[in-house]
Amino acid sequence: MSERAVFLDRDNTIIANDGYLGDPTGVKLLPGAAAAIASLRRLGFRIIVVSNQSGVARGMFDEAAVESVNQEMIRQLKEQAGAHVDASYYCPYHPDATVPEYKLDHEWRKPKPGMLKAAREDFNLDLAQCWMIGDQPRDVAAGASAGCRTILLSDPEKQMEGNDNVPAITPNFIVRSLADAARIIVREGNSANRDPAPVPLLPADVAAVAEDAAARPDPSVGGNLPADTEALAAAVAAKLTYHPPETIKPVLEDILQQLRSAHRKSDIAEFSLSLLLATIIQALAVLCLVLGAWDALAAIHSVATARNPYWWNYRIMHQLTALEWMAGGLILQVMVVALLLRYRNKQ
Repeated sequence: MSERAVFLDRDNTIIANDGYLGDPTGVKLLPGAAAAIASLRRLGFRIIVVSNQSGVARGMFDEAAVESVNQEMIRQLKEQAGAHVDASYYCPYHPDATVPEYKLDHEWRKPKPGMLKAAREDFNLDLAQCWMIGDQPRDVAAGASAGCRTILLSDPEKQMEGNDNVPAITPNFIVRSLADAARIIVREGNSANRDPAPVPLLPADVAAVAEDAAARPDPSVGGNLPADTEALAAAVAAKLTYHPPETIKPVLEDILQQLRSAHRKSDIAEFSLSLLLATIIQALAVLCLVLGAWDALAAIHSVATARNPYWWNYRIMHQLTALEWMAGGLILQVMVVALLLRYRNKQ
């Protein structure tokens, strides 16, 4: 089965760069780029970066520097939003190169579609179901030549202009940012009748499912976990394009099983600490009260034997001891209540 991809230009589409960048310390993601790429990947699209890097042909840096910049970009994308890039293609050639081995009008250099066609072979892509996003007319031209739908990142009110090498091909959409482009693809994907290859749910989806689960009671586990995975799968499928309920349900069942297991482990751990300690202290509190009652009775008995000239001394001694035992029992009882409140607040 053919797959789909979103082709992305690199400079001023994913990272900020108005010149030639060969230093990975200069990589700075554009606002919202990582989240947009993560969203597109969850829709089932391969994420493939295609960029012209004529700085190599001009002798400004070598291909190793291009690779370093690309790897730093990929690292930041993963760090910010868990965004995954499937592949990164670049063209180091230029017809006017100062480095002889790179002086070539190569098929990979946009506006030619060589990089997109190479990715088609590598990933078994259906280019008619793919998108090309970039900030230059050459990006639009490359995507259109490959048969992709295209999105230009520009001011929608600004007229698109071409030149002798790059004709002014009208893109399918013009938006201001990659985040806006992702919303366009989501909207168009919902209205298109397509059957892409499914991809696994990513951690962000798992977190969303867990959050939904926490809001629905499930008395079978004594906590807030949903029992009706079919209904929840349908609700999640409605939000995740290209993931029908039958593909989401097994993932949800696995998630819920892990949540239930963690919930039970939490209960066991809490019992071994708070509840067990509260039970022991409660027993000690009862013992203190019993001993206090015993001394109180002894004090009463000392009154009954008034013929003993030292009866008052025994009476006071037993009364004080009874008060001490009862005070100790009261303190222990307060500790029991505090432990029980702590246990209940953690549930």
